[in-house]
Amino acid sequence: MKLNIGITDDHALFRKSLKFLINSFDDMEVVLEAEHGVHLLNKLETTAIDVLLLDLQMPKMDGFEACKKLNDLYPDIKILVLTHLDEKETIRKVLNLSIQGYFTKNTEPHELKNAILKLSRNGFYFEKNLTSIIHYIRNNPETEVKTVDVNPFSKREMQVLKLTIKELNGIQIADTLCISPKTVEQHKRNLMDKTNSKNFIGVIKYALIHEFISIEAL
Repeated sequence: MKLNIGITDDHALFRKSLKFLINSFDDMEVVLEAEHGVHLLNKLETTAIDVLLLDLQMPKMDGFEACKKLNDLYPDIKILVLTHLDEKETIRKVLNLSIQGYFTKNTEPHELKNAILKLSRNGFYFEKNLTSIIHYIRNNPETEVKTVDVNPFSKREMQVLKLTIKELNGIQIADTLCISPKTVEQHKRNLMDKTNSKNFIGVIKYALIHEFISIEAL
């Protein structure tokens, strides 16, 4: 089944180039383009998408505000934020977004296909190059994350987390751990509850920030 992709970015040349690239991938098609958040919300009234590539710095309604609106109105759309991550304040705000993926604009183009597929299959994508996020959050006292001294995850929850990061699906994790798929899903829900996360990338972000897993594990 073909994935319907949306792109929201105020730079027309970048948006058109991204559309051309994505349309060259198998089973993907860009069906929506928008210049900013307001334009995006208007188009979503008549066009359904599976994955949205969203710029952060835009006029009228930026990516931060658009994310809030999308989470309320279209919670099933998976959001891949496009960012340069070159400002500390931007990094801080990105960390507090309820999204499914981060993608830096200086990443190799072929990695974009991998990012979209991971987002659609696993529900999250976390780019390894985003170590700057982790280093910043660990060392910046203004960041809205409280440090913890003890890992709140059980041994089984850590196993589920690490296997999910390795891109195993629920059935594969269940087979590996000799438990039921229903139990796997319960562990995932527990992980999100313990980290106050709306999606699994929030769990991964939390585990990275508090050094319960390493960047190399991704």
